[in-house]
Amino acid sequence: MNKMKKWSRGIYIVSIVAQAAFFIFAAAMAVFAVLSVVQKNSFGSFIISLNGGDAVVGTNGFQISIADGSGNVIPSALTAVCIVGIITMFFTGMIFRNLGLIFKIVQKGGERMDGESFFSTDVIRLVREIGYFCIAIPAVEFIAGVAFRLLAGELCEISVQLNGFIFGFAVLCLSQFFFLRNET
Repeated sequence: MNKMKKWSRGIYIVSIVAQAAFFIFAAAMAVFAVLSVVQKNSFGSFIISLNGGDAVVGTNGFQISIADGSGNVIPSALTAVCIVGIITMFFTGMIFRNLGLIFKIVQKGGERMDGESFFSTDVIRLVREIGYFCIAIPAVEFIAGVAFRLLAGELCEISVQLNGFIFGFAVLCLSQFFFLRNET
C-alpha cells in the first residue's frame, strides 16, 4: 500500500471515529437539554460544581454564563447552550462524515466506481457542504446568542467565536475551484 493510500485510510478512520463521537456528543447534549428543563436549578448547580465553580459553560465556541451576578442559576441559559450544542455537534459530525466520504474515494485511487474522476460532482458537493456546515456553526451560535440576549436581557454574558465563517468561505472557494476544474 503506497504512502498516499495509508494516509487516506488513516484519515478515513479518524473521520469515522470523529463523526461517531460528535453524533454521540449531540445525543448527550439532547439528554442535558432535557435535564436542564426537568431538573432546572439542581442540574445547573451540578454543572457549575463540575466546572470548578465557574458558571461559564460552552460548546463548539459558544459560551454562556448559566448564572446571574448573584450566583443564581439561569435554567434557560443552560437549555440554550444545550440546544446550540445539539445543532453544532451534529454539523461537526456531518463535516467529518463528508471528509470520510471524500477520503473513501481517495482510497480507491481517486476514481469512483462509476468512472467519475476525483473532481466528480459528488466530491465537489461534499466539499461545498463542508463549507456550508463550517459557516452554519458560528451562524447558529451567533443567532442563538442574540436571541437569548434579547429574551434574557442583561442576565448573563455570551461569547461566540466567528472563525468558522472565514474557514467556511475558504472551503466554498475551494469547492468552486474544483467545480471550475471539472468543467474544463
